[in-house]
Order: sequence, then structure tokens, then C-alpha cells
Amino acid sequence: MTGFWQSMRERNRAGTALPADYAPPGAVVAARAGVELAALAQRLFWGWALLAGVAVFFAWWMQRHGWWRALVDGDPSGISVVIALLGAIVTGWCGLRAWRLQAEAQPGLVQGWRATHLDELRRGQPEATALLSERTHGPHETAWWFAAASIKLGLLGTVVGFILMSLQLGQSQSFELAEVQKLLQQMTGGMAIALYTTLVGLVVNLWLGLQLLLLDRLADRLAADILADAAAAGAARGA
Repeated sequence: MTGFWQSMRERNRAGTALPADYAPPGAVVAARAGVELAALAQRLFWGWALLAGVAVFFAWWMQRHGWWRALVDGDPSGISVVIALLGAIVTGWCGLRAWRLQAEAQPGLVQGWRATHLDELRRGQPEATALLSERTHGPHETAWWFAAASIKLGLLGTVVGFILMSLQLGQSQSFELAEVQKLLQQMTGGMAIALYTTLVGLVVNLWLGLQLLLLDRLADRLAADILADAAAAGAARGA
């Protein structure tokens, strides 16, 4: 029966002078959407590469002007350095994730998440949509947790700094001028820890949040495109 209907379609195209590669408007729209999605994924990856390059240049500039040394000396707790390293690691992961989403968004891909989802639907798995959501968005949840952890570590550093300041106040024996001056010098260490960790935590959180937000939007588009393809395939089988 499939060969019969194929031959009838070819005869109709020949009779109406339609080209052999003619496709219905819906198929054209779907193909165009797939191409646009692939282009969007490529722009996102190269945009991430550009931003990562700017971040590396800024890190080198900070090293050249002694800002990293000032950060390490100003925060003896090491929390600021931990937050910065966390931001660098998650940024690298975002680049790998953007590359993976770009590969999965290529039109005409016969393997990957699209083919896996269609195979799960053919096998009648009721959790196929949930599995697709896990593939497209699941790893992002862990990355968002690390992004939130950066600002929480910053708040932890703030608490540590104020605790140190309180301990130094409690150790004061008198309020003579020399003693007060020494106390103020000691308190600046705790204040520096509080300010440095808060600043670094906020910057890293904003930096990671921007990357993850863009990844989420691309994953949304990719999942919607895969679901649309699955619906079109189901309609074609039903016809």
C-alpha cells in the first residue's frame, strides 16, 4: 500500500508540473525551523566562546595588575579563591554543554536525542517525554545548584568575617588609643574577608546565571523541536 500511494503522489506531481523535490508547506516550515534552531545553537556556542575569551583576558589583566595577589592576601580564609575556581569549572562545563546542544540541534541528524525519543515513542514508553526533558535540561539543574552555591559561599565568607571581627572585639582589654588602633587594624582583616567573598560570590553567580539562562532557552527550543518532529511522525504514521 505504501508503494501505491507513493506512485500516486508522483503521478499527481507530474500532472501538475510540480518539481520532484516538492514538499508540503508544513514540511517546509519544519525544515526551516530546524535550520534556524541549528543557526541559533551555533551562535550561542560562539557567543560563549567570545565571552570566555573576554573572561580569560580579564583574569590575565587582574594577574598583571596584582589583583589576584590582593584577593589572596585580603581573604586568608581562601573562600574567594574557591568561588573563583568554581566559576571557572562551571564555565568550562557550560562550553561543553553548548557544544553538545549545538550538535543535537543539527537538522537531519539520524542519531542522538531526536532518534532516541522517536524510538521510545515507537516502543510505547509512557515516560518518553520525561526522559527527553531529563536529557535536555537535567544536567542544567546541577549547574544551577553550583551557581547558587557561589553566592552562598560568599555569604558564608561574610559570616566568617564578622565572626572574626567579633572575636577581636571580645579580646580587647582596654580602650586606650594604642589598643584601639591595634584593634581597628585587626578588624580590617575580618572586614576584608566579608567584602571580598561577597563581591566574588555575586560576580560569579551573575556570570554563571547568564550562561545557564541561555543554555536553558536553547534547550527549550531543542526540546520543542524534537516534540514537534515526534508529533509530525505520529501524524504521518496515522495517515
